[in-house]
Amino acid sequence: FATVVTDLGGAHPTWFNPGVDKCFVPSDALYQKARDRKITPEQIIQYGLPIRKGFWSDPSTASSPSSTTTTTAAAASSNNNPGFFERLFGGGGGGAKQTPQKSSSSPTVAKVNAKDALRAELGLKPSIPTVLVVGGGDGMGGIIEQAKSLGSKLNADGTSSEEEEASYQMVVICGKNEKAQSTLSLQEWGSSVSVEIKGFVNNMDEYMRASDAIVTKAGPGTIAEASICGLPCMLSSFLPGQEEGNVPYVEDSGFGTYSGDPKVIADKVSTWLASPDLMQEMKANALKAARPSATLDIAKDLAEMVFEHKKKQVSSA
Repeated sequence: FATVVTDLGGAHPTWFNPGVDKCFVPSDALYQKARDRKITPEQIIQYGLPIRKGFWSDPSTASSPSSTTTTTAAAASSNNNPGFFERLFGGGGGGAKQTPQKSSSSPTVAKVNAKDALRAELGLKPSIPTVLVVGGGDGMGGIIEQAKSLGSKLNADGTSSEEEEASYQMVVICGKNEKAQSTLSLQEWGSSVSVEIKGFVNNMDEYMRASDAIVTKAGPGTIAEASICGLPCMLSSFLPGQEEGNVPYVEDSGFGTYSGDPKVIADKVSTWLASPDLMQEMKANALKAARPSATLDIAKDLAEMVFEHKKKQVSSA
């Protein structure tokens, strides 16, 4: 019996059953909530939030974050029998790490070049500050007014003329909200901001990695994915109850803030982009909170639990 808690800052008490074999939690806040519900430290494992494959770490170079428990049976089995987990998860467990190739350029330069190359693949402009505005797969969160306000602010901040390249770039992903996509596609934005309007996309990881900041509702998955990409997060809305606790998680971690006012959102993002030092600090804080290997770590432990259970059944038969 295992529970995988999938919110970052708050969760309903029914997530926490003292009879659980393992309770996987994504954050310190949820670890404490589990303890408050009488779950023992030996039952709790803190790896992070499970996220989509596009945000998983490279298994040849990534290391797992520290768990709140001692080394798990899955990790030990992974080291002793790496082939099992490599076959099960496509690489990611145990085994010898490959030595990364040395680059002649600095890591910072390499990352900038990689981001510009990714922008080119996506049809975006390279080398200008880029903000991603998302409304979730269902297009929730007042995305029309948020995009209009932010686009207007970025255009006002820019210095480009009609003949010059834009100073800023905004990508708006409307999800399944066809009305928002249609409305924003007809909007006149001005010469200082380049705007791309998208509907539902299957490559959100690429758009996040191509961006410098994100405006999003306080969904736990998007926040976890954004932190992996080092994105400062401007939270624009949240579902009462389960998502409310995600706001202080981001604010306390130092990589974002919240406002439901489109003008405040625009002003705040504008302030961030105008301060490279602040952007770098928030990026560092986001990466510090990131747990890119959480999905595989959780899956390995669950697989080991099933494996051990089956082994006991066979031995007792």
